[in-house]
Parts: sequence; structure tokens; C-alpha cells
Amino acid sequence: MLPPIEIDRSQALLVVVRFHGGPTDDEFRQYIADYVQVLENEPRFGAVFVTTPTMPMTPARQVRMQAQFMKEHRERIEQRVVGVAFSLPSPLMRGVLRGVLMLQPMPCQHTVVGTEAEGVAWVKARLWTDHVRRMKDTAQVKGS
Repeated sequence: MLPPIEIDRSQALLVVVRFHGGPTDDEFRQYIADYVQVLENEPRFGAVFVTTPTMPMTPARQVRMQAQFMKEHRERIEQRVVGVAFSLPSPLMRGVLRGVLMLQPMPCQHTVVGTEAEGVAWVKARLWTDHVRRMKDTAQVKGS
């Protein structure tokens, strides 16, 4: 049986967080703690958050936990996360995202897509753009 939340780091520079079911508050706290470790250990990366079409409504306390996490780690997210794609096939989950973003706006580029594959493609494009921009910045500094 799949855990309610899975953090997949099998691809370089890409983190995929899959919500398979409604987590308990303790499982949600563990997800946040695990994601903090990703933020502390990855210099630059992109993320895709995926929910199932049958994902139950996220409790308001977990929405607040997510918003508080984003507020506390805003600067690190802004520095290290090149983009976040949300694969939210359910209108309910899109509403939850709007609620989180009303409490705490995203500190990085983000988009909403229909599938995990679309999210991965969007994030990989952002990673490529970020890489090219950083190469140009490095070349300009060396040329100065």
C-alpha cells in the first residue's frame, strides 16, 4: 500500500511529491519535515506536486500548516526552487491550492497542470532556463 504522501527524488534536480490519500496531521507534519530536508540539501531544484483525482478535502489545519511552512521558509524557497508545477486533476484540490496561496503567496514561479507528465515537462523547462541564465551570468562576470 502506498503512503499518503510520497517524496520522489529519483531524478536529478526534480522532486515529485505525490499525495495518494488524505494524510493524518502527523503524516502531514512528517511530509513538511521531509520537504524541509530537501530544501536544506538541494542547491537548486524544481518540484511537481501531484494529487489523485479522488483526493479528499484537505483539512483547514493542514492548509494552515502548509501556509505556515511556506511563510517560514519563504526565502529559502525563493532562492532554491526554480518552479513548482501542481498536477491537480480535481477542482476540489485546485480550490485548496487557491486557499493556501491566499494565506501565503508562492515565492517562486508556479503553474497548474493536468498531469504529472505535464508538470515534469514544465519544471524541466524552468530548470533548463535557470541553467542557461546562470551560465550567462557566470560568463558575464568572468568577462568583466
